[in-house]
Amino acid sequence: SIGSGDVIRGSAGEWLGGFSKFIGNGNVYVAELWGVLEGLKIVRRLNFRAVESHVDSVVVVLAIFGNGHGSSSYL
Repeated sequence: SIGSGDVIRGSAGEWLGGFSKFIGNGNVYVAELWGVLEGLKIVRRLNFRAVESHVDSVVVVLAIFGNGHGSSSYL
């Protein structure tokens, strides 16, 4: 079983929101990707136009950005 969670902070480090989510079966990469997705949903609801995300996994970063065209074969 895997889960994901994140904290959304403002530019001064103040808490703006957060979440925890039970995902079920999967691996650490799936959990990280869910974390990115859920975090982006929150900042979109908060109407942010610019965000900075910190991700622990290079594989996940490469899966998201790939070759610069939004596709990757890392997963």
